[in-house]
Order: sequence, then structure tokens, then C-alpha cells
Amino acid sequence: MKAPTVVVHEMPPPGAAHTSCCLTQPAELPHLDLFTRDPQRVTCTVREWAEAPVDSDRGESPFGWS
Repeated sequence: MKAPTVVVHEMPPPGAAHTSCCLTQPAELPHLDLFTRDPQRVTCTVREWAEAPVDSDRGESPFGWS
């Protein structure tokens, strides 16, 4: 049986409710995930995947308008 993969997220900044790495609330993350304040130790890559070019739809709106 393969051991579960543990992801390290960056703690939300003081006064914020979302992690800096993936913009997720800590309560919504899997219970095995860890948190750190050191950006060098973060292994979460969700935000990198989500940051697509703004014009990825070639100027088309969500409603199909051009």
C-alpha cells in the first residue's frame, strides 16, 4: 500500500483566511496536509496550475460572446 502524499502549504498571512499558495481555507484542505511560514518549504503547486494566461479563451466570454 502506497503512503499518502503529504503536501506542505504556506500559512495564511496574519488576518487572512486563505493560504498564500493555493488560496484555500485551511479547513478545506486534507487533514494530512501540513503548514509552514517558510516559502522555501512549500510543496503545494495548485496555484501554479491555476495561473493560466488571461486570454486563454481567445477573447470569448463565458456566455459565448466574442
